Amino acid sequence: MNAQGTPSARPASANTSVCPRCGAGLRCGMVAGDAECWCVKLPHVMPVPGERAPSPEASTPSCYCPACLKLITDERTRLSTSAPARD
Repeated sequence: MNAQGTPSARPASANTSVCPRCGAGLRCGMVAGDAECWCVKLPHVMPVPGERAPSPEASTPSCYCPACLKLITDERTRLSTSAPARD
């Protein structure tokens, strides 16, 4: 709440999630209600988490920060393009 006793609006750049890999705070567009999240610009190498859990202690998958998601994406992309062909 602000000094006038009314709820404060969350700033557009405020963190909405915590990266489960490194603990960094990040803004997830899906959680924040944005039309699109920054993560859609990366190659789709894993499913996007679905509905958010009502509490941080719940076991719903979480978003990764941009740095960690880029590393994961690069690794999975590299593995998928260098895998030997199966007969």
